[in-house]
Amino acid sequence: MQIIFVISSASLLLPILTNFLVTPSKVKGGGITFAGCLQVLGFCTFEACVGIFWPSIMKMRSQYIPEEARSTIMNFFRIPLNIFVCIVLYNVNAFPITFMFGMCSIFLFVASILQRRLAAIGDKPKTEDWAMLKERDAEDEPLNAP
Repeated sequence: MQIIFVISSASLLLPILTNFLVTPSKVKGGGITFAGCLQVLGFCTFEACVGIFWPSIMKMRSQYIPEEARSTIMNFFRIPLNIFVCIVLYNVNAFPITFMFGMCSIFLFVASILQRRLAAIGDKPKTEDWAMLKERDAEDEPLNAP
């Protein structure tokens, strides 16, 4: 997933780069410009990354989040995500489109860094398994144990 996030970040950076580096064509009408071709390529690449993202995230959910608590944990994180989306969508006219692409690209790059950290944490040996914690019942232990 780290590679997918980096590729997605780079593909969303293409509209910004083509806006500043490629001079626009002065000819009215005609075919698609070189900058337009790069932007279409970037968006198609991003859509391919989105297509890879969803099956991969489902696999990661089953790998990192225990099934017994998966729905609770996912719903707990869904609330702040929806608040963030509502705030951004409410203020979407306050920012230029290049700024929005830049923010999305930065967020995807940060996601790749966090994905690397998750992979490092996931490779460490676990001290206790979730099933062992579930089997251990607090009522089985006496309250006044020395």
